[in-house]
Amino acid sequence: MYTLTVHTDAIADLETLWEGAEDAAASITALLQEIQGDQELLDALTVHDFGANRSAEFHVSKWLEFWKKGTDLWRLKVWSLEAKGLPYRVVYAYEIGRQRYHVLGVFHRDFNYDLTDPRTQRVQNAYSNICG
Repeated sequence: MYTLTVHTDAIADLETLWEGAEDAAASITALLQEIQGDQELLDALTVHDFGANRSAEFHVSKWLEFWKKGTDLWRLKVWSLEAKGLPYRVVYAYEIGRQRYHVLGVFHRDFNYDLTDPRTQRVQNAYSNICG
């Protein structure tokens, strides 16, 4: 059975969103709660391009730069937020042996996934601490 946890870093990201982008925070929080309770949606979190072309509530993609190196990092975008001009991404890891997803960050789309970005480094550190 799959599970989903939200890392303290991502909780802090959401708390910041509640202060400045309440609609985004509410939508992301509600979606994460929905996903937590639905095994099919949890399973979809490791299907690259799930929800492409707005075929589902959200779109899943591998963080390819890391994924190619064996680091199981993913990103999710919420289509309803995109339509409102609130482009945020949820970055998460999948811990295969435990069938557990870990939400590691919630970032505005201006985050470019650059390896030198402090947010990227924060995600890498959290991943290393969780998944080894």
